[in-house]
Amino acid sequence: MNIAICDDDNQSSGMLNILLKEYASRKNINDLSVSIYTDGNDLLDAIQEDKCFDICILDILMPTVSGIELGTKLREKAYNGVIIYLTSSKDFALDSYKVKAFNYILKPVIPDELYSTLDDAITTLSTKVDKTVMVKTKEGNVRISSNNILYVELCKRILIYHLDNGSTLESLYLRVPFTEATRDLLANKNFLQCGAGKVINLSQVTMVSNEEIIFKDTYKVYFSKKICNEIRSIWNNR
Repeated sequence: MNIAICDDDNQSSGMLNILLKEYASRKNINDLSVSIYTDGNDLLDAIQEDKCFDICILDILMPTVSGIELGTKLREKAYNGVIIYLTSSKDFALDSYKVKAFNYILKPVIPDELYSTLDDAITTLSTKVDKTVMVKTKEGNVRISSNNILYVELCKRILIYHLDNGSTLESLYLRVPFTEATRDLLANKNFLQCGAGKVINLSQVTMVSNEEIIFKDTYKVYFSKKICNEIRSIWNNR
């Protein structure tokens, strides 16, 4: 389990690190890894470089990037792990839930309260299922993670899967309608059909402009203004 702490107070983050190690010892968690950051931008850079964290524990009151801003940016980068806020102020409780924070704990941290929150967070993480999709290709059947799909498009009766590593995967020639071929994918609430021949992964979207969708701050797909407006409305209300 990988946990990130972001707090500009070294004493606070050090104490939290001790509590996390004590928790791991109690629960016999042998693979605990804790990374400590004093600046939110450093954590964002780590996420951008594909560093994976199951849980991010963020202080709210930080000078460079506030915890709320940091949580917002993490969600914009499609981070779908657990965010837990620690703070000495009660004033940000409502804001913390806008970024779908798992919990909000006041400092000084009471160990049992932290441990209870971690219990619940781990239970939540364990129930998350990484659904896969089977794609029939010329080389054979290929199973891919739905989380790795940016979008799927129909081109000359072939499905082209655009993946988050920049590669593509092409299906065999379709003998069924597009909606039937993508039925399993659309059963996942993260996926949305756009127009007659595209399905996008909303969890990978980082920006919706007037005529294009941007995935992972890099990959662009062009749509009509009408479709972009519809996508923006759905994406903003997720």
